[in-house]
Amino acid sequence: MHSTFRPIYLFILVFGLFFTFIIVDHFLSNKIDILTHNKYMYTSNNLKEQINEAIKNKANSTLNIAISLSENSGYKEFLKNKKDFKIDLKNVSLKIKEHSNYKNVWVHLVDKNGISRYRSWSPKKNDDITSIRKEIPGLLKNPKISSVISVGIFDMTFKSIVPVFDENEFLGLIEIITKTNSIAKDFEEKELDLVILVDEKYKKQIKKPFTKDFIDNYYVANLNAKKELKEIIETDIKEFINIKEYKILDSYFVTTYTLKDIADSDMGYFIIFKNIKDIKLTDILEFEYFIKLIGILLVFFIITIFATIHFYNRSKYAVTLEKDVKKRTQELNDLTKRYHQIFQGSKAIKLILDPETQDIIDINDAAVKFYGYKRDYFLKLKAKDLTKQNKEELKLILKEILENKQNIFTLKHTLSNDEIRDVEIYASDIQISNKTYIYAIIRDITDSLKAKEELEKKQKLFYQQSKMASMGEMIENIAHQWRQPLSTITTAASGAKIKKEFGELDDKFFFDSIDLIVDAANYLSHTIDDFRDFFKQSKEKERFNALSVLNNAIKLSSLNNKDIELIINCTHIEVAGFKNELIQVFLNIFNNSKDVLANIKDKKKLIKIDVKEMNNYITFSILDNGGGIDEEKIEKIFEPYFTTKHQSQGTGIGLYMSEQIIDKHFGGEISAKNVNFKVEDKDYFGVNIQIKIPSNLNS
Repeated sequence: MHSTFRPIYLFILVFGLFFTFIIVDHFLSNKIDILTHNKYMYTSNNLKEQINEAIKNKANSTLNIAISLSENSGYKEFLKNKKDFKIDLKNVSLKIKEHSNYKNVWVHLVDKNGISRYRSWSPKKNDDITSIRKEIPGLLKNPKISSVISVGIFDMTFKSIVPVFDENEFLGLIEIITKTNSIAKDFEEKELDLVILVDEKYKKQIKKPFTKDFIDNYYVANLNAKKELKEIIETDIKEFINIKEYKILDSYFVTTYTLKDIADSDMGYFIIFKNIKDIKLTDILEFEYFIKLIGILLVFFIITIFATIHFYNRSKYAVTLEKDVKKRTQELNDLTKRYHQIFQGSKAIKLILDPETQDIIDINDAAVKFYGYKRDYFLKLKAKDLTKQNKEELKLILKEILENKQNIFTLKHTLSNDEIRDVEIYASDIQISNKTYIYAIIRDITDSLKAKEELEKKQKLFYQQSKMASMGEMIENIAHQWRQPLSTITTAASGAKIKKEFGELDDKFFFDSIDLIVDAANYLSHTIDDFRDFFKQSKEKERFNALSVLNNAIKLSSLNNKDIELIINCTHIEVAGFKNELIQVFLNIFNNSKDVLANIKDKKKLIKIDVKEMNNYITFSILDNGGGIDEEKIEKIFEPYFTTKHQSQGTGIGLYMSEQIIDKHFGGEISAKNVNFKVEDKDYFGVNIQIKIPSNLNS
């Protein structure tokens, strides 16, 4: 016991430590991934918010410059009097550049008629811009402040337009245009690198690019965009402009802010590069250290617990070992007693064999009594001494048992008095002291086999009686069917003879009479063929058409010659089995329906047959309107010698044999019940005989 405890505890300890390591590592990895992702998402959102704030500030500053300059009296006088006023807007731009972060500020004056009076970036003036600047006519008609970010022929710019008034007189517009470079410069001071791109759909619009720099079809709007970063973007520009969260490179943390136009379509992209080392992950590293420390403490805790258990069990070893020995000894004794009760005390015949030597190792009292040998002599016998099989056949049987290929066998065994008995053997392999033996339970089936043979003889007799009954009915049907053709033959022959005697027999009458005789004879021949085919013995299953079988049974039962209306609903369905036996079943059912309907007076006589195939089964439903069967008797109609007819009319074996044929030879079932049914919207009541058989040939 002591030797088994240590490996178990060692295994549990190792497994516990391994499991603890896996849990801690899995938890730590997932948690660090989540924390790192959250940190990066916070950084990305923060950078985008800074860009958004910078854009708003740039737009507001541009607007403030425009509002301030709109109050300049010199500009008002210039717009009002339209005189050549010495005004140097270029110098104004230079002063703004000198005293602010805005290095490229353009000033534009437009009078109230839409004439560009002055541009700080170009000597061009006194041209009408209402046709090329779509927003200008509206602002001249309804003067108001306008501030937008748009893409022009030079660059993506911030444009603020402010109306100029002299008291209440509208004089014109002042427009301030600034670029995105100052935003990039501000971020550069924060140790953040920007690459500002204009969407590719504006490429044709930018005819005089300010920076003269493009990546594929995307205009680079900031002058300080680093070459290294532009080369990185160029590897997959679509991926970079479509960064929704963030992207990690070897040295950079990258995120993208997308600038929308007034139609909410992508206009520009602020791709932000931040040195990955500048993102502080100290709190995450501290958390990782803390979890690892907890894991180490947990490992020491587990080791301490198992060490305590181990040393505690060592102290109890001697006492536990003694108790365990006593317990196992008692279990062995109990097992021996149970073996004697189950094996020796059983009334079933039991043997234990050695499959290698075929020696009989053990027997119970029931075996001694059945075979008639004394125990000592019995244990000296071999398996071959009990059976008629030779050594090789017996060896093959033992092999199949050991390989679990077959466990039930029917053999003939010889008793001590040389009497031969049929036995059924249930055998399997068992392990005793690490050796394989065969454990066999033997059942004497001699009497049951004899009873089975007697039952088969009775069933054959029933079947023969049923055949003979059917033959009698069919002979009667054939006699009825032959009356008309025999009468035709007699009439034709007599007529030809009389005309011949009177010399009036011409060729036409002669050949017409001969044709009538030949047709009638062929009809008689077909009737004999149907009769003969029915009584042929079918030895193998075959496939045949369901409708043809029904038609054969209808012809043999003479249903067509009765005043009975037949309704058959049957598509092309193939049946597998013994054709003549199924005809026999239908004959029995049709004859019963015919007898019942013969007693109906002044009423339509009807037999309805429905054939359906569904879920690998074929169902025949045969209904008549004969009024049904007494509910107390309907459950007994498939019993032998039970009949609802007068003793002179029925033997009570027809439906019994039908049930045996459907069950034993077709693997199906037959049932009967009283039903209400409709035909042409009229209600009828009668019995429904339903036959259900598998459509599979191997069933």
